[in-house]
Amino acid sequence: MKRILLALLAMVFMVPTAHAVSKAEDIATTIILRGHACPGRTVNNIAESMDASGNKTIQATCSNGVRYQLNVSADGRVSVQRLN
Repeated sequence: MKRILLALLAMVFMVPTAHAVSKAEDIATTIILRGHACPGRTVNNIAESMDASGNKTIQATCSNGVRYQLNVSADGRVSVQRLN
């Protein structure tokens, strides 16, 4: 019985921790899921703004140099537009 308990405890503590997703990875994944190419699954040069109605605008650059604008409405709708 002790061996089983020790084995279970060892398995619990050997489970790797979950990888936290960064904001850059989250934005890149959103771009990809909307059908656009974003190699490397990360972005840089992130600029965010929010208007008085709660709508958010995010501009970011993928590793291939292509810039995108993500528009997130106050009710959660997301659209992605290529800027260049």
